[in-house]
Amino acid sequence: EACLLGGLCLKFRWRKWYAKKHNLSEAEVRKVYPNLVISTCFQAAWEKLFRYMDIEPKFVVPSKNTFTITAEGVKAQIDEKTI
Repeated sequence: EACLLGGLCLKFRWRKWYAKKHNLSEAEVRKVYPNLVISTCFQAAWEKLFRYMDIEPKFVVPSKNTFTITAEGVKAQIDEKTI
Protein backbone atom coordinates (compact mmCIF):
# COMPACT_ATOMS: atom_id res chain seq x y z
CA GLU A 1 0.00 0.00 0.00
CA ALA A 2 1.02 3.59 -0.50
CA CYS A 3 1.20 4.18 3.28
CA LEU A 4 3.78 1.42 3.66
CA LEU A 5 5.91 2.64 0.76
CA GLY A 6 5.73 6.24 1.97
CA GLY A 7 6.63 5.15 5.51
CA LEU A 8 9.60 3.13 4.27
CA CYS A 9 10.85 6.13 2.29
CA LEU A 10 10.60 8.27 5.43
CA LYS A 11 12.44 5.62 7.45
CA PHE A 12 15.33 5.23 4.99
CA ARG A 13 15.71 8.99 4.61
CA TRP A 14 15.69 9.41 8.41
CA ARG A 15 18.28 6.62 8.78
CA LYS A 16 20.77 8.44 6.54
CA TRP A 17 20.23 11.72 8.41
CA TYR A 18 20.49 10.09 11.85
CA ALA A 19 23.63 8.10 10.95
CA LYS A 20 25.36 11.21 9.63
CA LYS A 21 24.34 13.32 12.66
CA HIS A 22 25.58 10.73 15.18
CA ASN A 23 28.50 9.29 13.15
CA LEU A 24 26.97 5.82 13.07
CA SER A 25 27.55 3.04 10.60
CA GLU A 26 24.68 1.55 8.62
CA ALA A 27 24.61 -1.45 10.98
CA GLU A 28 24.58 0.76 14.08
CA VAL A 29 21.76 2.98 12.89
CA ARG A 30 19.58 -0.07 12.17
CA LYS A 31 19.46 -0.72 15.93
CA VAL A 32 17.73 2.64 16.50
CA TYR A 33 13.96 2.70 16.05
CA PRO A 34 12.45 5.85 14.58
CA ASN A 35 8.98 7.07 15.49
CA LEU A 36 6.11 8.69 13.64
CA VAL A 37 3.67 11.16 15.19
CA ILE A 38 0.11 10.37 14.17
CA SER A 39 -3.46 11.01 15.28
CA THR A 40 -5.26 8.24 17.14
CA CYS A 41 -7.80 8.37 14.25
CA PHE A 42 -5.29 6.84 11.83
CA GLN A 43 -6.02 4.50 8.91
CA ALA A 44 -5.39 0.81 9.68
CA ALA A 45 -2.62 0.57 7.06
CA TRP A 46 -0.37 2.65 9.31
CA GLU A 47 -0.61 -0.06 11.97
CA LYS A 48 1.09 -2.46 9.54
CA LEU A 49 3.90 0.05 9.07
CA PHE A 50 4.42 0.29 12.82
CA ARG A 51 4.29 -3.47 13.37
CA TYR A 52 6.32 -4.77 10.45
CA MET A 53 8.75 -1.93 9.67
CA ASP A 54 10.05 -1.28 13.20
CA ILE A 55 8.65 2.22 13.58
CA GLU A 56 7.20 3.36 16.89
CA PRO A 57 3.93 5.27 16.80
CA LYS A 58 3.53 8.39 18.94
CA PHE A 59 -0.15 9.18 19.21
CA VAL A 60 -1.83 12.56 19.48
CA VAL A 61 -5.45 12.48 20.64
CA PRO A 62 -7.68 14.78 18.58
CA SER A 63 -10.23 17.18 20.00
CA LYS A 64 -13.56 15.51 20.78
CA ASN A 65 -15.41 18.51 19.35
CA THR A 66 -13.57 19.05 16.05
CA PHE A 67 -11.70 15.75 15.51
CA THR A 68 -8.53 17.75 14.81
CA ILE A 69 -5.08 17.69 16.37
CA THR A 70 -3.15 20.81 17.29
CA ALA A 71 0.35 21.85 16.36
CA GLU A 72 1.18 21.98 20.07
CA GLY A 73 0.04 18.37 20.52
CA VAL A 74 2.21 17.24 17.63
CA LYS A 75 5.20 19.33 18.73
CA ALA A 76 5.08 17.78 22.21
CA GLN A 77 5.65 14.31 20.66
CA ILE A 78 8.54 15.21 18.33
CA ASP A 79 12.13 14.26 19.13
CA GLU A 80 15.26 13.50 17.08
CA LYS A 81 13.97 10.01 16.28
CA THR A 82 10.80 11.35 14.66
CA ILE A 83 10.56 10.76 10.93
